[in-house]
Amino acid sequence: MSKNRISLPRAAARAASSIVLASAVFAVPALARSAGWPQCRSADPDARIAGCSQVIGSIASEPRHNQIAAFFNRAGAYQAKGDHDRAIEDFGKALELDPQSALILCGRALAHRAKGDFARAFGDYDAAIAAQPGNALAYYGRGGAHQAKGDLDKAIADYDRAIVLDKRYGAAYLARAAAWKAKGDLDKAVADLGEAAKYETSAAPLVSRGAIFQAKGDYERAAADFSEAAKREPKNVMARCNRGLAMQGKGDYDRAIAAFDEALKLDPKHYQAFVGRAGALRGKKDYARAKADYEAALAIKPDLASAQKGLEEVTKLLARNGGAAAGR
Repeated sequence: MSKNRISLPRAAARAASSIVLASAVFAVPALARSAGWPQCRSADPDARIAGCSQVIGSIASEPRHNQIAAFFNRAGAYQAKGDHDRAIEDFGKALELDPQSALILCGRALAHRAKGDFARAFGDYDAAIAAQPGNALAYYGRGGAHQAKGDLDKAIADYDRAIVLDKRYGAAYLARAAAWKAKGDLDKAVADLGEAAKYETSAAPLVSRGAIFQAKGDYERAAADFSEAAKREPKNVMARCNRGLAMQGKGDYDRAIAAFDEALKLDPKHYQAFVGRAGALRGKKDYARAKADYEAALAIKPDLASAQKGLEEVTKLLARNGGAAAGR
């Protein structure tokens, strides 16, 4: 097996550190009066900001629920664009209208956290929990903040509570798995990723669990998880790259090469797939093609140490074999 390793996406860690509120929008009743409402509910942040700003321009004519929705929706759009100060301002205006809303408090907490202001973030999460003790989102969000600060025990306690409140909370299982993994308890991480995979439609739980199996040398189960991840997300390049590594670990070089081929069809400039395929080709003693793949990787990323080392090694092997691939 090649000594090169393809870095895995840290999907579980990302799940632990974020709540997707930027795409959330308040529903607006038929009573909506402003012509800006269609855009104010848009998934596109710029369109939503424009539409909500139009609504807010004549906010007094809207019912209270709609006023809250306009500020919340625009706050989420600002958050999606990384404009956390404006997001905080709009979440604050929404909270003036509905001070007990756990959803709005969690939204503002996330914006504070994005700025690195954990004190205010924890204040908002605590307020959300005090206002709505049965709100799983608030515990999940606070758990992510604890995890971001490195307090894994407090993070796990909050994820535990979120899961008690919502046993189908896939993101909470995924986040708790990341915390267990950080603590070195891989068995608990695997168990939580299995639960997350039941409720999350993304490939993230399977990719994360596959990485653990692969690290343990359980290439059969790793390959199965990466294969299922690729089915869930047909355009997921890393799922195919990691399946290639798992197949390579099993010594099944042909299927490994096929997986890397699939990855390169999706992204012809994916240098990690070139390095992975080079490793599988070396397993087949096809040093000439391995050399070509290392060179392709370096053409994309000239400072890639693994490709530089691999190229040096296969060049020596080719010289030793008179310039021909061994085994031919």
